[in-house]
Amino acid sequence: MKDEAEKLRIALDLYRQDDLARAQMLLEAIDLDQLESGLHVEANYLWGLVLARRGDPLEAAHRFQTCIRLDQRFFPALDAWGNVLANLGDARGAIEKYKRALGVAQPGQSAHILFNYGQVLLKNGYVLRALRKFRESFKRSESSDAAYMTGTCFLQLKRGLGARKWLMRAVALDPRSARNLVGLGNALALQGHPEQAIARYQNALALDPACAEAHYNWARVLAVQGEYAKAARRCKQGLRVEPDGFEMLAQQAFCLRQMGAYDAALQTARRMRQVVQRAGKHERKAEFMDVLTANEAACLRAIGRTQQARNRLLEQLRSALDPSPHSLAELRYHDVRRLRGACRHELTLSVRGVARPFGADEEAPPRSYQRTYWVIARNAKEARRIVRELEPPDAEVRFEPDVPAGEWIEEADRGVIERTPAIPVE
Repeated sequence: MKDEAEKLRIALDLYRQDDLARAQMLLEAIDLDQLESGLHVEANYLWGLVLARRGDPLEAAHRFQTCIRLDQRFFPALDAWGNVLANLGDARGAIEKYKRALGVAQPGQSAHILFNYGQVLLKNGYVLRALRKFRESFKRSESSDAAYMTGTCFLQLKRGLGARKWLMRAVALDPRSARNLVGLGNALALQGHPEQAIARYQNALALDPACAEAHYNWARVLAVQGEYAKAARRCKQGLRVEPDGFEMLAQQAFCLRQMGAYDAALQTARRMRQVVQRAGKHERKAEFMDVLTANEAACLRAIGRTQQARNRLLEQLRSALDPSPHSLAELRYHDVRRLRGACRHELTLSVRGVARPFGADEEAPPRSYQRTYWVIARNAKEARRIVRELEPPDAEVRFEPDVPAGEWIEEADRGVIERTPAIPVE
């Protein structure tokens, strides 16, 4: 038993030294039945951590599940299990594990669980709920990370005062964090203090010259002020640090377009499209594909390639699960038609038999989904025709029979003003 416990201790040391391969080999050599019950749980937990970091999430989840079978109150395994599920994209499963962990952990032990819970909520769009988790995490730990994420939530909610308060707190706790300084700069920019914001970005770069986020947000502030040439140069500096930063490329393309450098903007957009397509499941990929397409279409329209511009927008809108608000706005501007009077119609539809689902290859099975549109049109028939063009032409589209129409609007621009994400249907 002592030999097996000693192996476990050495495996833990190897894990802490990031020697994961040797740690796993040693764990596999341990006869778990020779360990006392407490160490048996610890061995499975450590094994799960090693497997998670080595890129084997399913086997890691199995180890954490074994921990809970042995000791239902072993909250670190529930927390780690939730992290694995979150990384696999199973938000519901992750949240269920975090809730169970919070149910058995003491308040002084739960700050990290609350922080992880908040990250999953934020990633899935539940900003207010995430804010509460991060704030509670901070109350229990007073960590810079929790303060930063609370401030980030306030930024997403466009609440500058709260963002500034929490990000100042994060900076006070960790003044040498470039990330914290960039966040504070963003809060200052939101409150309308561009000079102070730029000073924080400069401070961040002094601490970390490779901080691409500082360059990107500095360029954003300059662009808001109409300093497009300066903003484009700042993007160029940022791309030296992060050549494949598609956020930076999107900002650069926008600035070049605003300067009238349409060919240069299109060249940047082509590069960005290549980078985005290599980005895998990046959480902001859909958002920036939308921004990219809108900028490409605006440039194409400006140089007289109007049909190509429109086709590019339709391709994006037909293939995207997300709402794509920038592409919708650009298409409406492209197709601008002023009506002396119209209604705002709400249309819910079901789409079945999509031959080429979102981003998948040609052999992927058909997909079905539902979504809702809001359209300015003279009548429901015209609204349906406008919406139908934005869905895959080879799919079956069925509209709900009830089409609520809002109040009559005088002098309105026709077209789609908003749509929901597509909700997949089994």
